[in-house]
Amino acid sequence: MADKSFARSITERSSLLSSFFSSVSTTRYTPAALWSILIGNIKQPKMVGAVLCGVPLVYVGLRSLRERRSEEAEEVRSLKGAPDDGHSVHSINESLSNANSSVSDSSLLRKHSENISVTTKHHTYPAVRVFYRPHPKASVLPPKLPLLVFLHGLGGQMSQFQYLLEFFVHISHTLAIDLPGCGPSSEFSPKDWDAYTTSRLVEIIAEVVNQKLEDGQQVVLIGHSMGCSHAVTLIAEGGLLADRCAGLVAICPKATVSEKERKALRTALALPEFVFNLFRIYDRRGGIMSNSVTRFVAPNSTEKVRKLQLRFNKEARTPVWRRMASGIRLPTEEEWTSVKCPTYLLAASEDILCTTKEVDLIHSWFDPAKRSGFVPTASTGGSVDGTPSSSLSPSPARTRSVVKKCIIPDAGHGVMYETPQVVSGLIGEFLSGYVTEVLSLGWQLLYLKEDKWLLKNLEKWTRIQSVSPRIGGYIDGSGGPYVRSPFRAMKTLRQNDPNGHNPVEFSEKWPDVKDAIDISHEQPPYDPEALGEGVKYHKFPTVSKIPPTQDEVASFIELVDSIREERGYDDNITIACHCHYGFNRTGFFVCCYLIQRLGFSVEQAIKAFKDARPPGIRHPHFINELFERHCLGLVRAPTF
Repeated sequence: MADKSFARSITERSSLLSSFFSSVSTTRYTPAALWSILIGNIKQPKMVGAVLCGVPLVYVGLRSLRERRSEEAEEVRSLKGAPDDGHSVHSINESLSNANSSVSDSSLLRKHSENISVTTKHHTYPAVRVFYRPHPKASVLPPKLPLLVFLHGLGGQMSQFQYLLEFFVHISHTLAIDLPGCGPSSEFSPKDWDAYTTSRLVEIIAEVVNQKLEDGQQVVLIGHSMGCSHAVTLIAEGGLLADRCAGLVAICPKATVSEKERKALRTALALPEFVFNLFRIYDRRGGIMSNSVTRFVAPNSTEKVRKLQLRFNKEARTPVWRRMASGIRLPTEEEWTSVKCPTYLLAASEDILCTTKEVDLIHSWFDPAKRSGFVPTASTGGSVDGTPSSSLSPSPARTRSVVKKCIIPDAGHGVMYETPQVVSGLIGEFLSGYVTEVLSLGWQLLYLKEDKWLLKNLEKWTRIQSVSPRIGGYIDGSGGPYVRSPFRAMKTLRQNDPNGHNPVEFSEKWPDVKDAIDISHEQPPYDPEALGEGVKYHKFPTVSKIPPTQDEVASFIELVDSIREERGYDDNITIACHCHYGFNRTGFFVCCYLIQRLGFSVEQAIKAFKDARPPGIRHPHFINELFERHCLGLVRAPTF
């Protein structure tokens, strides 16, 4: 009886202090006024006990609140002190509003998101935020493209997938869900703890997915952290979506919970909510370099990534986190191994929350040596590395019991927004190689390909830059040496182009060009001999819309090396390179040379090409492929 009385007393005191901090966190008080309010509340007998039990935490809370106010005031001063550019006071207010709004919401998410009411067998959730965007060209592509569903983790939100969504909206129908109370917009309702257990949350996901699915359409679930547990629960044998799943991508999944982790979770959940909030405030001391950020991202993560992580942390609501953490359930080995669709396990080398050991363990569960009756079938359609086949007849969605694993270097738990190009490239490769080749952007672009010299394409060709300046850049920052490459990028020549981009006038305008590499697949629309004796023509055919293979890149580099050697490495001589428009394949080959021969990083190479030939490489899957292919330390495991 005494224990219950004590617990009730603590709860009452917690409620009082919680109310106090809720008020001061949203009102502009000076530190002196805050202490005055606190002392005034001490007159309440119950508040005396609460204060005496929590003086250190109160001090930390007040100090943190003061520091936060100082940071906000500094932001206001910096905006007010900005040079007058003729904008009205309304513009200043708008800037202030934007400074305090969610930086994690992209325009894509805002445009295609809405709050909907979701009713399951057990609860009604009045405002669940849902992002949904059908493929814009679905009507002219093969029918029944899979629905790609993105599931966030504990304390997460759909905005953590924003970079992946910006890529995959061009590949298939996409859906992302902010679970109740998650993200900046989804409503925290109902408050019942039972409404936030794993079994209840997967009911929400299944209901939303089924609302969007057409007859015969399948889903690919892409989960992060706790989202992986939800995905497996949904598609394991007997799951709510078990018969509709075409693929599973598990990013940083959790396999087991140690006794130490269980104890820490029990301790955290036993704390009164206001105490938990104070610890969260204390944990964020140091801003983007605080413990609250560093546990989620890699040590060498950029300032932009850290700011994004800090914002995600601030937007995670304590009561929602506590309810979900209390009701969380991890899938068992039996559930994982009952999944009958292609599965991709992705881990991050610097993740300390869901370490690579978690993925190693899950991957080991699928080892054929440990599973009787496991017989993986041969791949059909695309190649194993995800390169689309030459045939444009789509193969049916595959149902292979294949399991792949990859560990991404130099990234933490927030790998989706730390290295989004690598993650997008790996997932895209997996989907096109093991689910259906139609989920390849290259395949779709080839399928929709038009005659390059149709009137509208001729007008497009005419408008773009004919020949770029010599491509180069700083590889050690703006203060380092400027490195010039041997390349000029250009669009293909036309034999009788009246605007001067024909072989004869080209040779006259650009006397430094002594070699032209034509990487288009077709016969050139000009006579190479018309370039004259001073320019040597090299045909190096490649297929459009698809990133060049590693063998093609190696051969291209070998060709350029031989040309430079033949020219005596004369730095005043350049090489013109073109496909049709001179952006994607040309940019890819040039960037590979800058990276592999001249010491540029991937980012520096892409920027150097873009600066010389704006807007640079246009196809996002080409950029993703550059990052993935040059990602040092990427570890791939045997496919089961």
